[in-house]
Amino acid sequence: MEGTRVGIIEDEMIIAEDIRDILESNSFHVCGVAKNYDKAIELIDYTEPDIVLLDIKIKGEQDGIDLAHKIREDYNIPFVFISSHSDPQTVKRATEVHPYGYLVKPFEDQDVLVAIEVALSNFRSQQAKSEEEPMLLSDSLFVRTKNLSVKIPLSEIRYIKADGNYSQIQTRDKNYVLRSTLKEIENKLDHNKFYRTHKSFIVNLDQMSAINSEYVVINEEKLPIGRDRLHHLMERINKL
Repeated sequence: MEGTRVGIIEDEMIIAEDIRDILESNSFHVCGVAKNYDKAIELIDYTEPDIVLLDIKIKGEQDGIDLAHKIREDYNIPFVFISSHSDPQTVKRATEVHPYGYLVKPFEDQDVLVAIEVALSNFRSQQAKSEEEPMLLSDSLFVRTKNLSVKIPLSEIRYIKADGNYSQIQTRDKNYVLRSTLKEIENKLDHNKFYRTHKSFIVNLDQMSAINSEYVVINEEKLPIGRDRLHHLMERINKL
């Protein structure tokens, strides 16, 4: 944590300076303090903090939750909400923007340090996860393998198999293992071409050579069909 750059967005200067003292006494670098939305954007643009501590009720027409939406859209940094407001409406708006942490006033020194540590850890995990997730581009899927993003034409994918928190993509020539759930991959694929025949399998409909009530055949492999999915699969095939 030493040297971590922190931006403070807080319109109560006594609280802002208290946070600054907590951070600087624990080897953090405070980039600056901003009191409102516009000054906060300037602070983030010019100082590029690693994390932002963000009061929900800042001065001006746009509050801290509005600023959080802007950070989500335009900046790749985590933020922690600071607030003395815990009414249901405020909490609902705050959770919808998915903060990396939440500090409720009044707080102790350790609360601030723990919130930052947890937020940065969650952010790093999220970043690592997003780098490994497959990317869909036009007619191909890019998957991370070793230090490369490998292009896999969708037409070459035979099926995708669940393997716990991992998935295996089977093509004509190779099997790719990636750290994404079957559901995450399913959400990226064209449902007109790929169908989840079973809780553990997604198949390329163009690759099927035969089907019965229990399984589909792809390249002489028999892949199971869930009982609740057969009817929908047959409807899908009839539309092709």
